[in-house]
Amino acid sequence: MLDISPYDLERRRAIQHPPLPVPVPNFDNVTIIDVPPTANNSSEPEPTTTTETKTITAAWQTLMNAGRTHLARRQLELALQHFTSALHLCDGHPAVLPAAEYRYRVLGDLGWVQRLSGRYEDALGCLREALALSSLPSSPRVLMVGEVGTVYRLMGRLEEAKSAFEEQLALAGGLDMLVGARCRALGNLGGVNYQLAARRWELEEGGVAERAEEGKRGGHGPSTREREATGWKATAYGRLSLCYTLLASMGEKEMMEKAAEAAEAAVDEARYLSGSILPMSRFFYGRVLLRQGHKERALKQFNPKETYEWETGVTTPAMAMCKEPSGEHRGYLGEMIEAGADLDFVDPEGYTALDHAVFGGDAETEAMVVEGLRRQLLHLSESDVAARRTEARLRKGYREVLQEKLRPILYRRKDSPDCIKNLRRAYAETLAADPEKSRLFDHLKFIRYTDLEGFGRLPRSSDGLVRSFQLPETQTESDNNDLDVLIFFSYRWINQDRSLNTPDDANHTQYRRMLDAIGLYLQQNPSVDKEKLCVWMDFACVDQDNPGTGVSALPIIITQCDAVISLVDDTYYERAWCCVETKMISALDRSYGWSVHRWYEHMPAATSTEPATGTSTEQGGWTLERARPLQLDMKDMKLTYEHDRPKVMFLERQSKFMWRL
Repeated sequence: MLDISPYDLERRRAIQHPPLPVPVPNFDNVTIIDVPPTANNSSEPEPTTTTETKTITAAWQTLMNAGRTHLARRQLELALQHFTSALHLCDGHPAVLPAAEYRYRVLGDLGWVQRLSGRYEDALGCLREALALSSLPSSPRVLMVGEVGTVYRLMGRLEEAKSAFEEQLALAGGLDMLVGARCRALGNLGGVNYQLAARRWELEEGGVAERAEEGKRGGHGPSTREREATGWKATAYGRLSLCYTLLASMGEKEMMEKAAEAAEAAVDEARYLSGSILPMSRFFYGRVLLRQGHKERALKQFNPKETYEWETGVTTPAMAMCKEPSGEHRGYLGEMIEAGADLDFVDPEGYTALDHAVFGGDAETEAMVVEGLRRQLLHLSESDVAARRTEARLRKGYREVLQEKLRPILYRRKDSPDCIKNLRRAYAETLAADPEKSRLFDHLKFIRYTDLEGFGRLPRSSDGLVRSFQLPETQTESDNNDLDVLIFFSYRWINQDRSLNTPDDANHTQYRRMLDAIGLYLQQNPSVDKEKLCVWMDFACVDQDNPGTGVSALPIIITQCDAVISLVDDTYYERAWCCVETKMISALDRSYGWSVHRWYEHMPAATSTEPATGTSTEQGGWTLERARPLQLDMKDMKLTYEHDRPKVMFLERQSKFMWRL
């Protein structure tokens, strides 16, 4: 059973006026909030004017509002991105944003996101830190204590959960005007009592029933009753259906009809709510229908194909169970799989039940989903199943590496001359510390410019020119003396003769363009030492005999490059792989600035919109200019192999999470 989030208690509008979807920000036109952090870590108050203080506070509130909007929609990656940015703002401006007020609130919301992602230990860490920052009784504290209990319940630590919920109820009882908090506390306590009772084959229905009555009474006025009681009633009715079903299984057959009435009421109330309440209510109703012998009707609840007009898309009950794994939810998931719940359904974020199971990190839940897929999709071979598991782990890896390891460095240290070096070091340390990620993602590799210049053609990965970034043996040593500036080349594979085993043509056109582009780059950046200038290009730096880990690391590699040079020709922007690379560098360039990531276009001088910065008589004249972002629709781009499209579309989505908000 999922705990009800306070954000889910708000209807978008009154029942008579169904809500419109909250628009997701357009990352191609987003306005960046750039509030530089304090330059020192001392305890002295940072010198800020009233205007600066208002700007920082407004930026924090904007991030929090956006994060809560995404959290309400269960767009967890975007919510995590906004809350993490808000936390960085607190760290950079402690005098303007006191920890006991601002960091306290961010950590509470981060705890919610981590719990909804199935990362229970991380959730507890956030919530405990928040509770330690302020001991004053307040509505947020009541919610956080209840959230701690919910995490304990999902972890199967029911006695600790019960203690937390009792503390929540006591806190709520001591605060005036918190009918909603008391209702929430009663519901949580009733829910854990049900689980404890089910373990002992007894029933303690009082807490749940009392919560249902409290939910029906609602708050202090029509507005509160309309908006908040809906969520309480939906969850209470769902839990009551479990109680009645358990009574029916113990011999009180008349209770099954009550279970059906309660479950149907749960769906009816939840139809106006976002987040997890609606899919969970659908499960409760489907479960009762299944026990009544109405399998087809039950499957319509387990596999909803239609959405209400204000829903952003369907999240199935199976996905809801996978997002928050627990022994209880595994039991429910098993019932749905046995009945035929669709495990191959894709949610609005592009994820399946398997993706959510992997994100949650629960091996038993993942194994259940995999076995269910084998039974449902008989055409899948074992290699297909293995590929799906690998793809799910890749998605989790991107989230953890890009969002949790690299993005904080970009946010905090974008003005540091060592920002890129810090990114390379953080990535290498991540792979060294995590064997799973090392199996998924290739290390940062490169070719020295001087080696490329003398090779005469595009080198292959097997030609022996590639080097790997290595961590220094001690913190005082300079790491990789031969790597200072790294250029990533984005280019089209133009070879039409497969027998040549190269992406280049017989005239070495792309190789010669790369050298020309580097020459122009050195002219524009005279401080760069060409002896320490290195290049990343896919034919050399991705193992051509086993390309999986190299291709998977693409967005992570681009983040560690100082510049990307696009070898533009007439069809460059028609190719999906070229465009996804430009999406990534465009997000970095526009978010963190020209001083960190630079994106250039190398093109014929005749087509340039700027005066030529250099020419090559061999190629008839070229120019190297700062690129301008374009509006590109990835789904229309061309691919040599159509089966690459899901991966390209997914990589394109990752670029959006690199924005600095």
